[in-house]
Amino acid sequence: MSNLGSRKYNHVVRSLYLLAIIAAISLLAMVLVLSIPADLGAPYEPLTATDSYNFAPWEMSLGRLHISFPEGGVMVGAFRHGELTAFVLLGEGTATFRGEVEERKFALTQAVIQGHPSEISILRGQTFIEASVHPEAMQTAAKLLQAVAVDEPLLEVFGVRKVFLPRRGVKIIALFDQAGGKATYLQARRTVWREPGEPEQAMANAEAPLYPPHDQFLFSLAILSVMVGAVAAGIVFVTPVYEHWTSLEKPKIPLWLPVGVALVHSVFEAYLNYLDLHQLVVVGWRVMVIAAVLWVADTQGNSFEFLGLRLRRVWNALTTGVWAGLLLFLCGSIALPDGIRVVDPLSLVGQLLYVTVGVAIFRELLWRGLVQGTFRQRYGAMTSIGLTTALAAVFSLIPPLMAGQLTTAVLIQSFFIVPLSAFVLGFVYERTHNILAPLATVATVYLLPLVLYFR
Repeated sequence: MSNLGSRKYNHVVRSLYLLAIIAAISLLAMVLVLSIPADLGAPYEPLTATDSYNFAPWEMSLGRLHISFPEGGVMVGAFRHGELTAFVLLGEGTATFRGEVEERKFALTQAVIQGHPSEISILRGQTFIEASVHPEAMQTAAKLLQAVAVDEPLLEVFGVRKVFLPRRGVKIIALFDQAGGKATYLQARRTVWREPGEPEQAMANAEAPLYPPHDQFLFSLAILSVMVGAVAAGIVFVTPVYEHWTSLEKPKIPLWLPVGVALVHSVFEAYLNYLDLHQLVVVGWRVMVIAAVLWVADTQGNSFEFLGLRLRRVWNALTTGVWAGLLLFLCGSIALPDGIRVVDPLSLVGQLLYVTVGVAIFRELLWRGLVQGTFRQRYGAMTSIGLTTALAAVFSLIPPLMAGQLTTAVLIQSFFIVPLSAFVLGFVYERTHNILAPLATVATVYLLPLVLYFR
């Protein structure tokens, strides 16, 4: 057999081998997905007020909290994914919290109660006496639902926002008084009461379920790991031409320099976001970061070449990046889309420009081009990807630390979602040697939620 025929034969065998690996991992992921509980990791959808009722004098007890509306009022139902998952009570009432030592009373005019759809439906059935239409009540309810939405534990999994749905026995209640003060009550394994101006009271309730249901979500994260393995195998399959990088002859960049740039950027941008400045200020800061990255990379003689800004195989790099972004997005949703949104083309182009120029370019030049490139001068491919991924995970904790919001959901985001996405981006960059590939992946993950929708 000639050398040419032998190479073709080996290429076909290798392709079939990789295809078998992809099929096996994908089949395992599909089997695991079928076992996911129904209330796990639903794509986020805001609570929407859709109906209203008048109710007579009414009261109820939920664990340590007793709510009473002696003169009745108006109830507005709120739906998510077509199911009743909350209702808003408008009227003069009183909430009594029974703590370990004393009772606390809270005069309220509005209340939002969230829980499992079946339990909320039962509570509503015990509440209303006649259906009615109250436009003002619907508007008030919509504002209250937006106010309580900021407290919902959310994760962004590869561009898909996911919400933890309450299990049976879990109730999340927000109470508002005449002056706009807000008290909150969580009935779960850790029952919590917080009143305006008062310290939080928390009591253990061993028989109650967890909220958020992190044990179920951690199960889905394990599934995501398998899916990301399939994505990595797919990237290898579509990039058969791969050349290992060799160490550059130029003096190597000191390791502390790219790590220092990444650290300064993470701290300073977190501070800008904490100050809630205009987005243009943040974009201006990112332009300065790009300038610093180019300056550091220029020590190698050709900063564009070092950072992966190459014109070779541009089409292959872009298609590989888009393919990886599509696979990541489908992994994050753990479902196939139900349809395509009607999107204004000009708006979509504007979003693409913002994501590309304002987000993807600076981030990929910093993390993949400079940080991973510097590690790659000294170490192998997987070591450089691993070190870059670890730094990205640790530095992603800086914004929530500065905002005082270090929750379990944030820890899952920083130590699981961020590393998985950083690994895929680093792997795409390694396989293509072109910064346009991870840039296309980021843009695809950001833009697909604007185009596709899920029920």
